[in-house]
Amino acid sequence: MTVRLWGESACAQKPIQGENVEVQSTVRSCRVGIVDDHELLLDGLTMYMRSNASDLDVVISVTGWFEMIRHPAFAPDVVVMDLQLQEPISIETRVRTCLAAGALVVVVSAIDTDEIRERSLAAGASAFVSKSSPADSVVDAVRTAWSDRQGEAAFVDVELETLRLYADGLTPVDIGLQLGIPFEVVKNNLARIRDHYAATGRPTRSKQDLIRRAAEDGLVS
Repeated sequence: MTVRLWGESACAQKPIQGENVEVQSTVRSCRVGIVDDHELLLDGLTMYMRSNASDLDVVISVTGWFEMIRHPAFAPDVVVMDLQLQEPISIETRVRTCLAAGALVVVVSAIDTDEIRERSLAAGASAFVSKSSPADSVVDAVRTAWSDRQGEAAFVDVELETLRLYADGLTPVDIGLQLGIPFEVVKNNLARIRDHYAATGRPTRSKQDLIRRAAEDGLVS
């Protein structure tokens, strides 16, 4: 029996694999986190993305908000977030927490009203998708949000501030305390910056390499 949770599947285009590492694409996949307290829907969307969207890497799949923000892989590039979760935390607070950590947000909901859409988008969500839509709608929303970010500045504010404090000699623990963000978020911010430089052919194998690249770009003095 086939359970259709988010509509019929449509295969996403897969990246072309070259024979040598040098000719493979250097654009990294988008890291996705999914939080939905309905496990059947959570498992269905997670499996759909992993099977049909090779450019999306689902690194978090959880049923609760606190599970999401405490997960070692938080913050991913994009969080797909159910509007209604069991925890009494408003959608505005959840969206803004993700944004502060450097993650974009796509809100999904079984409730589809103008008010709910406006609340989600006003909080800073990149998109709102009704759960009555096919799974491809969620995938497209994630891809669009990620693509838009790639076309903007290389780093968001929290990543730049992390980089500058790191260059000033602060440890990741100290940076987290100063910025009021978890230690894991600091590590992810630095990893995201390293990924950017690696994808543009300017790898940073050490802290000194990272600071030198940042200085070359005028991001630190």
